Amino acid sequence: MKRYLSIFTFLLLSFSAIGQDILTKRSGETMTGDVQLLSDSDGMPYAVVKNGKDKETVKLFDIQNISMPEYGLIKPMKIGEQYHFALLVSEDYLSVYKYSASNRMDDFGMMALQKFGGAAFALPGIMGFRNLMTDYLSDCKEVSDRIEEKELKRGDIDQIVEDYNGCIALKNSTQQEAVSYYKPATSKISKTMEALLQDFEDTLKTSKQVEDKGQVSEMFSDFSSKIKKGEKVPEYLINALKDAIKNDQKLVELMKKIIG
Repeated sequence: MKRYLSIFTFLLLSFSAIGQDILTKRSGETMTGDVQLLSDSDGMPYAVVKNGKDKETVKLFDIQNISMPEYGLIKPMKIGEQYHFALLVSEDYLSVYKYSASNRMDDFGMMALQKFGGAAFALPGIMGFRNLMTDYLSDCKEVSDRIEEKELKRGDIDQIVEDYNGCIALKNSTQQEAVSYYKPATSKISKTMEALLQDFEDTLKTSKQVEDKGQVSEMFSDFSSKIKKGEKVPEYLINALKDAIKNDQKLVELMKKIIG
C-alpha cells in the first residue's frame, strides 16, 4: 500500500509541474511556479516567482529567460533606452520579439527586431518606417530597395523578415555575420575618463572573479555609452554593476573613480 501511495504522490507532483512557469537564472538555477512580470517605480522590470507559500523576487539582470506556457519564451531585453521583458516570436538572423510599452509587463503589444549579435530595434510606426527600415536592413540591398520603393510596407513585416533572413542566409552560407545598427556615440568626456572606461573594459575581459561576463559587459556598455553622451546613469544600473563586480577589487576601485 505504501508503495502505491508513493507512486501516486510522484505522479501527482509530476503532473502538477506541467503547465507551470519556469524561470532560469543566469547562474543556471531554475525556479518553477507562478511567475509574475512586474516593474518598479523607475520602470525597471523584475519578476516574482510564487510556489505555494514561497515567494521570491528576481532582478532583471539575474534572469536568463522565462518559459510561460501561456505565452512562450520570454527574455530580458534592452530596446532603445529601456529594459523590457520581450516575448520571442521567431528566431533567425533577424529575430522578432514582442514587448510591452505600458506598466503591464505581459502586454506584449509592441514589436522589436534584433539582428544576430546586434542590439534590439523597436519596429517604427507608419511615420518614418520606410527611411528607418531601409537604413536598418541596408546590408541586404534587395530587401531595403523594395522598402524604399514602397513595394514592402509596415503591414508586410512578416514578409520583410522572411525575405531578409533568406537574403542573409544566402550571403553567409558558410558562416553567420553579426551586424550592428547603431553607430558609436560621439565622446563628450575627458581623456582621463576615456582611459578609465577603457581600463575597466580591459580588466573586465580578463577578470576571473566576475561571473557571466557577457551580461556584465552588456551592462557596462550601456553604462559607458551614457557617460560618453553626458547622460545621467540610472541608479539601478550603477547598483547592478557594483553588485556584479564586487568580487574583483580592481574593478571596484575603477568604478569608484569613474562615478566619483
